[in-house]
Amino acid sequence: MKDEKNHPVLLKIPFSIMDFIDEMVDEKLKDGENKSTANRTAVALEILKIGVRVLKKKNEQMGNKDISLDEKLSLIADAVLKSELKLDSMFEFAHKRPQDIDDNMIKAFGYQAVKERINEVDYKVSHFFRQK
Repeated sequence: MKDEKNHPVLLKIPFSIMDFIDEMVDEKLKDGENKSTANRTAVALEILKIGVRVLKKKNEQMGNKDISLDEKLSLIADAVLKSELKLDSMFEFAHKRPQDIDDNMIKAFGYQAVKERINEVDYKVSHFFRQK
C-alpha cells in the first residue's frame, strides 16, 4: 500500500449538504456506531471518497470514447456536404414552375439522384479521412 499522508483542508459546505451530512450522522448513531466514526468529518470524508471514485470511473469511460480530430472533421464534412446536396435539390425544384419540371430534371435532382450522391459523399469522406 502507498504511504498515505493526511492533508488538512478547510471546506465551506452549503447548508443543504450539511443537513444531509447531519442526517447521515444521526442514522449512524441510531445504528449503534460510536462518535469516532459517526461525525460530520467522517461522513463528509466518506462522501468525498465516493465522489472521487465516481469521477475516476467517469473519466475512464470518457477516455475510452474520445473522438479524434479527424473523426470530428469527418462528421462535420459529411453533414455539410449532405445538407448542401439536399438544399441544392430543393432549390432547383423551388425555382421552377410545376409544368417546367420534366424527367431530365427529376433524374438530375430527384430523390434517387440525391440518394446516389449522398452515397458518393459517404464513400469519399470516409476514404479521405481514412487515408490521413
